[in-house]
Amino acid sequence: MSNSLYSYSDPRILALKKTRPGFAVEVLLTEQLQKFGVSPFNTYLNTLVDVLYDDVESSRTLFDETLEWVEKEQLPNYVQGINGVFKRQFSFASKDRVAGLDLLSFEDLVVQIVRVLTSAPSVNLSKRSVKSLSFEEVHRAVKYGMPEVDINAVYITSFIDDSGERKVLHSRSLAEDLYGYLQHNEIPFYHGEHIGVFSVAYSTKDEHVHTQVTTQEISRLVIDIVPDFLV
Repeated sequence: MSNSLYSYSDPRILALKKTRPGFAVEVLLTEQLQKFGVSPFNTYLNTLVDVLYDDVESSRTLFDETLEWVEKEQLPNYVQGINGVFKRQFSFASKDRVAGLDLLSFEDLVVQIVRVLTSAPSVNLSKRSVKSLSFEEVHRAVKYGMPEVDINAVYITSFIDDSGERKVLHSRSLAEDLYGYLQHNEIPFYHGEHIGVFSVAYSTKDEHVHTQVTTQEISRLVIDIVPDFLV
């Protein structure tokens, strides 16, 4: 990962800096780690007490690890043999190492995220809260961001695979789903294999996959409009 991953003048990066450090880190880190089939929330940076011993001193998710460096506005300097990336918490066993993502690659990724988010204008570290909003305000903002789309026929549906079949967990219109998260002071990042955009509620049929809107486009919309919802 020696090449630069980000353009510091990218409008998307500038918009992310106006949200929250946690959300910005989640977006950037998740997008890069998915190339390795790795989740930042259940993969760990484990640290030994000493290179001579197998006792693990600390075990932190890759998300928590990256966010802390961003919030401190400092760069990591990991040590081979002391630090390592593992799929199991508090393990330093070879069988639990993450294939394809070595320590140096993760360090380079953290360095790039810290640098892009803390360069001027830097990410707002105040952890801004969502202001009081009505559903109509959220609906209007979503419609403004997608003027060519009937947003009332755009459904965010999450599901699990159960014995070869998809079992729907929940399904809401785009505006309803976003409003629901914002009501709980959360900013959603729409991604992953078990979430989709459909034209029919509670359906995961291929023929009902929305032809105009993808999860990537919705995530971009959220990044663009959410800063105006924060105080």
